[in-house]
Amino acid sequence: MTRDAARVRRVNARPESAGGDYVLYWMQAARRLDHNHALDHALAESGRLGKPVVVYEGLRLDYPWASLRLHRFILEGMQANAQAAEALGLDYWPWVERRPGEGRGLLAGLAARAALVVTDDFPCFIVPGQTEALAARVEVAVVAVDTGSVVPLSRLGATVSAAAHLRPRIHRAFAEAWEHRAAARPRVPATATRTLAPPFEPAPLADLDALIETLPVDRSVPPVAATPGGGLAARRGLADFVAQRLRGVAEGRSHPAAPTLAHQSGLSPYLHFGHIAIEEVVERVLMSTGEWSPAVLNAHAVGRRENFFCRDADVNSFLDEALTWRDLGLHWHRARRADTASLETALPAWARATLGAHAADRRAYTYTRAEWEAGATHDPLWNAAQRELVATGTIHNYLRMLWGKKVIEWSRTPEEAYATLVHLNNKYALDGRDPNSYTGILWCFGLFDRPWAPERKVLGTVRYMSSENTAKKFKLGPYLAYTATLSPVAGRGQSEGATRADAP
Repeated sequence: MTRDAARVRRVNARPESAGGDYVLYWMQAARRLDHNHALDHALAESGRLGKPVVVYEGLRLDYPWASLRLHRFILEGMQANAQAAEALGLDYWPWVERRPGEGRGLLAGLAARAALVVTDDFPCFIVPGQTEALAARVEVAVVAVDTGSVVPLSRLGATVSAAAHLRPRIHRAFAEAWEHRAAARPRVPATATRTLAPPFEPAPLADLDALIETLPVDRSVPPVAATPGGGLAARRGLADFVAQRLRGVAEGRSHPAAPTLAHQSGLSPYLHFGHIAIEEVVERVLMSTGEWSPAVLNAHAVGRRENFFCRDADVNSFLDEALTWRDLGLHWHRARRADTASLETALPAWARATLGAHAADRRAYTYTRAEWEAGATHDPLWNAAQRELVATGTIHNYLRMLWGKKVIEWSRTPEEAYATLVHLNNKYALDGRDPNSYTGILWCFGLFDRPWAPERKVLGTVRYMSSENTAKKFKLGPYLAYTATLSPVAGRGQSEGATRADAP
């Protein structure tokens, strides 16, 4: 396996520009300067072409669901990247839009001066469209590099209908991919470090409070102080998880609890924005078992959830979620990203048929979007999960499934439920707008699942979950007490906007 063959995709048929001033790395999804295949590729091309590398990271005002919460998280990551670039000797050009439309044409202008444009190959939200739009507009070669998974998505074959079908593919390719993981500290050739002046005023990242105060973004979704952005915060979270909560994951990961007690990593926002690499997460977890190496991999356990990576049940359980289930969403979106537009295009035939057969069933309850958003249902557990989402930008993983199922059951139509879930998740969740956000929501409707008996009203044979059954499985008192301490559900502000370049 070579990095180029497995991870690099030509987005247009334009040539490199011998007269270009630099290799431009347009950082869209892997917003970090370590463990980054796209940056590694740009640096390698710098050595080949004899050109410096410019790292450009931009942030617009008008991406869908733009808010103070998302802006703050991204800007904290940009602040960390500026410091990392200085330590590496790389030109880092951060740009933040202050007034609507002021950045129109900026990226195309930067690309026009480049010998080559390298960017991240992210299969969801607005990133693919942005990449394709730039590639069609400029006269220079644009390449996209898969930065989001340990095993390159191109090596995983055709799309699958269940995690069980993808798991053996990941297992068989893992050892070879592991040997070709990105550099923990990028290898910066001498050609890459020439200092160039950006053709715009770089964002003033030293004082984020002052910068954010000037930005006209939706302030009804406030930042989450307990979850700051950036690689340093991500590594602190990873270290805390490995030390405090990795033990017990196999048995306790589904038990609802406050984040400090739950057997979950809390790293999904950092993985979504690329502030930490999945390769670094996997390496840290594997090394928690001691001196791990690929020789430990169990060939007899290929395709099984247990015992493949090592004999530690907690490590295997976590890695099955972090690799198999996460890659399932990435891999599905790589081929079918347009299908998230509607249930008709996204769901398997059996799920469409059973939901359609029960579309006219009488609902026990129905709610408006405003009532959903305010957590004003009849169900205290659903309201608690919604309160956690609004206040913290996340929901405990098990309750996120229940949260989604109940919106389907208490909405007028499946399509209305899907629109509500996408809106709530993408507006409030720090890890929203992600392949696994969409596939997680769609799982509630039957994606990657099978029919379940008995057939019920509204859901038909789609898997059923209830707050009553959840209360029988788990002691919910501590979780409900925790969510009761959180700030009340925020007011509703603007949520959707036009789609243009440089969004999360």
